Amino acid sequence: MTATRAEARAELVAHLERLGDAGHPAVCHTVPVTERAAWTSDDPAEQRVAADLCRPCPALTACRDYGRAYPKERGVYGAETETDRRRKP
Repeated sequence: MTATRAEARAELVAHLERLGDAGHPAVCHTVPVTERAAWTSDDPAEQRVAADLCRPCPALTACRDYGRAYPKERGVYGAETETDRRRKP
């Protein structure tokens, strides 16, 4: 059975929470709240900054997989901007 977008998002959020609980929080959850907007910004330059910050994240693969599965989702997922994901075949 294929997961819906809502189910896939809930699974990603649960994964991020488990990582945080284990002492390995996602990068987007460790930056100051005022800087988190870069992950959902409409500005390509801000998205690029967020994407660069994602690279060492322990959730990189799961987050990237979600973003690629839902390329129209707004923001940065797994070190890929909206533009990056939409270019993928």
